[in-house]
Amino acid sequence: MLVGKGEFCDYPTIQAAVDELERDPLEKPVTLYIMSGVYEEAVRIYRSHLNIVGIGEVVITMNRHAKELDHSGEEQGTFATPTLFLGGRRLKLENLIIANTAGQGENIGQAVAVSAHCDETIFRNCSFRGHQDTLFTGPLPPYTKEGKAFGGIPLKEKHAVCRQLYTGCYIEGTIDFIFGGAAAYFEHCEIRSLRHYDDGPGYITAASTPQHQEYGYLFNECYFTADPEVSGVYLGRPWRSYARTDVVNCRLGGHIHPSGWDHWGNPGNMQTAVYREYGIAADDPVRSKRAAWAYIPEEKEAAAGKEPFFAGTDFWTAGGAEPSMS
Repeated sequence: MLVGKGEFCDYPTIQAAVDELERDPLEKPVTLYIMSGVYEEAVRIYRSHLNIVGIGEVVITMNRHAKELDHSGEEQGTFATPTLFLGGRRLKLENLIIANTAGQGENIGQAVAVSAHCDETIFRNCSFRGHQDTLFTGPLPPYTKEGKAFGGIPLKEKHAVCRQLYTGCYIEGTIDFIFGGAAAYFEHCEIRSLRHYDDGPGYITAASTPQHQEYGYLFNECYFTADPEVSGVYLGRPWRSYARTDVVNCRLGGHIHPSGWDHWGNPGNMQTAVYREYGIAADDPVRSKRAAWAYIPEEKEAAAGKEPFFAGTDFWTAGGAEPSMS
């Protein structure tokens, strides 16, 4: 199936093609190709066993934000804003640029580019563009911090764990721009911090790892960069108490705050959150500057590879089943 503006294409919009594919009750593996171009649409995908491949430069963009009012006159909130929502499993997305162009500021708040509420999913050579809360990696915590239910796009399938692999991707933002409860493995990705509108501190990750989940976020050989004027950026803070984030053999720019990690105003998080940085030399001064409650292993200690990280599934291997073109 082919999406594009050309007369030979099957559908002019991504959502129209997805709607057709979701009429298949068997969900046989299939590949959706998207021709180069800019697609101004909010795309909602519940289907599983789907490949989405961009040909050339494919940009999916929308500008919804949390402060917008819904039909009842209330602010719609974070999880109503994604440009792309994914709710299924066994997905592969390649060569896509997904952006939320709402911008930032007090009248904008959160604006999600991708809501990845999906399991066994691979993102390859994709770009995620936004400011606050650019990339959400499901699942959600049971409730908001105020004890309320989360709103936004309704879920049709709940995953006990959302296992995701990001390889060769670009992710940008200002505050908590990679957040959620997934077991997500990032390799050879550029993680870029943008300037916050009031020059406040930046936070890259905000994991909400469930208490009994062994892995949260792992960044392996990634590159943490920033706009020239950006400084004082924290590697992470815990959205929920048992957040887990590992930084492994990564290259960090000078914009990273010396302490590295923040407890989000709750000293109790220092006892429960797990933050680890592997590959730091024994004589590197960063060892004495990092927050005392974060863990810097000895040089010889190795982090988990993809096989133990994704134990129980083969979705991340090249030998997995490949969808065929429909």
